[in-house]
Parts: sequence; structure tokens; C-alpha cells
Amino acid sequence: MLQEQVETVVILDYGGQYTHLIAKAVRGLGVYSRIEQPESFQPGEPNVVGIILSGGPSSVYEPGAPALHFDPMAVQVPILGLCYGHQLLARAVGGEVHGEGEGEYGLAEAHCTTDATLFQGLSPVQTVWMSHRDRVTDLPAGWKVTASSPTLAVAAFESPDRRIFGLQFHPEVSHTVYGEAILDNFLSRCTQRRDWDPGSYTELLARQAREQVGDRDVFLLVSGGVDSLVTLALLIRALGPDRVHSLHVDTGFMRLGESSEIMEFLAGLGFTNLRLAQAEARFLGELEGVVEPEQKRHIIGRLFVDVVNDEVKALDLGADWLLAQGTIYPDSIESGATDKAATIKTHHNRVSEIQALIDAGRVVEPLLDLYKHEVRDVGRELGLPDRLVDRHPFPGPALAIRALCTDQASPPAGYDADTAELSAIAARHGMRAAVLPVRSVGVQGDSRTYEHPAALWYPDDRAPDWAAIQACAAELVNRFRSLNRAVFVPGGHDPRPLTLRPSFLTRPAMDLLRQVDHVAHQLTVGCLQIWQMPVVALPLFDGAGDQAFVLRPVCSRDAMTADFYRMEPGLLAQVVAAVGAIDGAGMLLYDVTTKPPGTIEWE
Repeated sequence: MLQEQVETVVILDYGGQYTHLIAKAVRGLGVYSRIEQPESFQPGEPNVVGIILSGGPSSVYEPGAPALHFDPMAVQVPILGLCYGHQLLARAVGGEVHGEGEGEYGLAEAHCTTDATLFQGLSPVQTVWMSHRDRVTDLPAGWKVTASSPTLAVAAFESPDRRIFGLQFHPEVSHTVYGEAILDNFLSRCTQRRDWDPGSYTELLARQAREQVGDRDVFLLVSGGVDSLVTLALLIRALGPDRVHSLHVDTGFMRLGESSEIMEFLAGLGFTNLRLAQAEARFLGELEGVVEPEQKRHIIGRLFVDVVNDEVKALDLGADWLLAQGTIYPDSIESGATDKAATIKTHHNRVSEIQALIDAGRVVEPLLDLYKHEVRDVGRELGLPDRLVDRHPFPGPALAIRALCTDQASPPAGYDADTAELSAIAARHGMRAAVLPVRSVGVQGDSRTYEHPAALWYPDDRAPDWAAIQACAAELVNRFRSLNRAVFVPGGHDPRPLTLRPSFLTRPAMDLLRQVDHVAHQLTVGCLQIWQMPVVALPLFDGAGDQAFVLRPVCSRDAMTADFYRMEPGLLAQVVAAVGAIDGAGMLLYDVTTKPPGTIEWE
């Protein structure tokens, strides 16, 4: 086996949302890595040169929390703990971990000791990415604190022999500015060899697909997003065009004119065996009156399977066929892909009906271990044009998860608790604040949250100071457990008069969202730094009955972390005005939340 032939760094998976980012970052630095479950790993394999403990959603002091199954002091290779792994290592060697105080989510400033092993040659002040509630409060005698933050005394540590290291922040994510250099310093303690080269990943993926599929045909749902289109091209490369059958389902939740554009676009690229299923009435009927986000996703996933089965019968493929999916790693990890990972949101390709097919060996997912930027690289290697591979990601459930629904006509009790303190914090940043009576999905400390957003606005119509807005948003979300997101209201508008109304997935609601989405994307097409820009319909309405919407432009590389895009004020004013000119559309809010604590999508 490969792991028996090359030097290996083992990553122990404690359920962190970024575990595979660690593995890929290590491989990117020239050292082979593999992920293992903590309870199944014992150190001592001859080719293992280092061990990394991932983050995770648990607290180390809770009964039944995932444990370290070996004595780190007895292991001869270097060990690095990240987030939960940092806390687990500290506790295992005699330190203390506590859960009191404020958490940290998103960007933070770390003050580092530059003669420490991990920070050699780096800046003494670094921007890092935090996602934690618990913290290390004490270390054994002789151990060295090597970094701190304004709210964290022990942001990093190392053992006296410079073999065991802990980082409370995440060096594996792109928003930690020196993260790659920090991991590089750790790997230099593990080995002097950097000879891992996976070769042509695209050909490897094609070969693996051929081996799994054998002589069967495959059936693929093509949403129009990058993942499904690259999967289609890869399977055609691996199997030939005659054995790959693809279907685009018009669910009624697509963007303006998108289904017809997808069919014309793929035909122009020479794709064959592509069918279109008109299923709007079927999807809207099944989702009538449904408001809970997870229930939406499960229904949509089931309906996709039903439509596929109907189409397969029409094609007369028989019983021996495979379902192909463009699932990538962020989809599976947010759905709780490992025993210890929290389910952030169930993606439509991980509902129970799909999982049953996976368990039966009836699903092929050639991109499952890849992130979005790697999928784009594979697409380019396959010869797909940039206009395809550089498209914004678009979720399989489409606009159905960008329309927040409710059957309530009044706000939930207690949603606006701590209003006085909330307002005081905002005032320090020159703004006003209120809690909105809606909830969205977030990810905090590697766990799913379903909490309220805070709305921020100026007392006048001044242009946004994005740095001040970001600082205020981070302070509010870190301070209040009932918040996982913040939005800015342009133009000095007070959002408090907005009222909650029953809202559902209906054709008129989707048509209005399509118009707002189209206008916003048309005006921002030149903003190349925007990686994705969901437009979200809220069940909030002004006195004239016009609906509120959220603009969520983000900068990201792999969907596991994201920062909000700082739009030029003049352009933002144009978007606000254009949306306001649409009949039925009212106030436009601007999402200023990083991931974590808020996921990119609201549901």
C-alpha cells in the first residue's frame, strides 16, 4: 500500500469541519497525508513521521468526548494539535482547559513569539482564523506559550523539547495569513523530504471511476453548477459518451432563464445523452407549506431520486446502473460525514434515499475528496472553457434554500434579548443594532447553530466603513450565543419596522426572488473577487407589503471558510436602487458575516 511506502503524516479526525483541508495542505507542501479515526490509530508505524490532531465540535471535559488513545509524551514523532486537538493535547500533558468566557469566530489577531518553532521567520503579529468557545488556561511547568490573542492567553504552545505543539487557531484555512508557513515549519520538524507528487489527479480520478463503474451505465443529475458539469465531463472521459446519461431537472427553483441556458450551453459544448425534466409542479406541490430548512432539503433530495427513477425507466437501463453525483468534500462534511462531525446542514445529495443507494454501492462520486478550486483545476485539465469552470457555485436545491419560510405571523418570544447591551456595543462602533426575528444556519466551534442575525445601520446614509462594520459584527456574534450572523442595512434605514409574515415556496415568491437575484448579479458581474453571491428572500415585509432581501457576496477558495466582500459604496447604492425598483421588493440587507460563524448559504 502507498502509506507503507512513503513518509506519512497522519491526521486524526475529531470531527472538525476542516479536517480534509489539513490533509490537503500537508500534501500541498510535499508530504503524503492520510486521515484516520482516533480510536483506530496507534503510533509506531515506521513511515509515520508526524501526527496532527484536528479540531472538532466537542468539549474535552464533557463525558464521552473523543479522546486521545495514546500518551503523547511517549511518542517519538512531532505532534500538532489544532483547536480541539490543541485543547486535547494540553489536557493530556497536564494542562487545564475551561469553557468560560467569550468565544472567537473568524478573523483574530495573534501575537507570536518569533523564536518559537512554528513561528520562525514569520511576523510577530498575525491574522489568524479562530472558531472556538473553550480555551487552554494553564500549561505544565516548562511548557512555553508561543502566541496569544486579545481575548486568549494561550493561542499556541510548544513542549520543552519542541516536539509537541498546539494551535488554538486554524493554519489550514486560507484566511490564516501565515498558515501555510506555520504548517511548513511543523513539517520541517517531521521530515527533510518533500517528495510527494500525486501526478495527474485527473487521470487518477478517471481510472478510479472506470474501476468502480465497471461495464455499467451511469446516470447523472446536472444542476448547471461547476461540480456536476465537471463530473459529467470526467465521466465521459472515463467511460465514453454512450454510457453517461445526464438529466437536468427544472424544479421551479432555478435562476432566471437558467434551465434553457444550461441545455443550450451543454449542447454547444457537444455533450450528448442530455435530457430535461419539467418538474416544477411536482416540487412546488411537495413543498407546499414546508418551512423548516432541513425538511426542505430532505424533500428535495427525495424528489430528485424519484425523478431519476422515472427517467431511468423511460430509458430502459435495467437494474444494473449507477447514480453519479457531483458531490465534493464540503458537501459531505457539512452533512456530518464522520462519526464525530456535527451536521451543519444536510445536502440534497446526502438525504436518506441517496444514502441508501450509497450503502448499496449504487452511487459513484468521482469528486468526493476535492474542494471547489481543485474541481475547477480538473475542469480545466478536461478542456472545459473558463466561462464554465469559473461560474459561481450554485446549490442543488437552488433558490428553494434561498427563500426563508415561516408559518408564523409574530416574532418568537425572547429573540431580542439583551437589546440594551447589543445597542451599547453597536454605539461604540458608531452604529445602531437590532436583532431580526428570523434565523439562519451557522457553524460555530465546528457545530451547527440555528440562530438570529443582528442588523447594523448608521443613523444617517453615510457610506459603509467595512472595517468598523466587520469589527462590530464580530464582537456581537462572539458576545451573544443567540447570534450567528450580522447584516448591514445601507442608506441609514432602520429595519425594526419590518414585520414577520407567513411565507412559503410558491411560484410568485420564486418569481420575485428570481428577479432580485438576476438584477443583483447583472450589476456585480465585474466584481471578480466575489466567489459566490447568494440572494436571500426573508419573510420580512415593510408597511407597503414589500419584501426584504439579503445580498451575501463572499470571497472564498474552498467553501470551508469565507469572508464577506467589501463592495464599493457607489456600486452598492446602485444595487440597492435597482432592487428597490422591482415591484414587490423592498429593503436590501448586506450580509457581513465570515464563515464561521455563518455558513455561506442561510439554509
